[in-house]
Amino acid sequence: MIAAAPRPPRPLKALLLAAVAGGALAGCPSQVERTCDVRCDCTGCSEAEYLACVDEVEAAQKAAAAAAEASCPGAVDELLVCLEDESECKDDAFTSDACEDQDERLHACGIFLFGTVCEQANAHMAACGQGEPFGPGPESCPQELACAARCMLDTTCEGMNGLDPEENRRFTECNIGCFQTMR
Repeated sequence: MIAAAPRPPRPLKALLLAAVAGGALAGCPSQVERTCDVRCDCTGCSEAEYLACVDEVEAAQKAAAAAAEASCPGAVDELLVCLEDESECKDDAFTSDACEDQDERLHACGIFLFGTVCEQANAHMAACGQGEPFGPGPESCPQELACAARCMLDTTCEGMNGLDPEENRRFTECNIGCFQTMR
């Protein structure tokens, strides 16, 4: 797999324009930008992919603000903070196991940030040279399959491809646990 070209630094021209318009240089990046920075630092996003990340997070914020459930807007903010603080980069895949509770609260609002866990597992499997086992969209990722997808995200490519027997054993045990809970 060919890695995406790293995202270039934000253009100086944009910062200068912000300084002229605002009277001073722009302050710290927003929570949305910081979250996308962490994600793109891991995956090697291009500038277009970075901007798509920002658009996706901002769309999730708007959808949460429009949701009938009062806790939805807070769910987005909680997830963004958790992703910035707790996410990990494994084999160039952005994982956020520590943020499952925040992610589930957002899913309860019908909002999926950065795709469903199944779509994230598909990307990880593709990066490991494997096929994509799950279909797109939330309807293709019921709770039973989401468990197996989390097992995939928690496993390195070496474990997925059988090159690390201990990691492969943990992956197998995780999957067995998922399917035992479905009975």
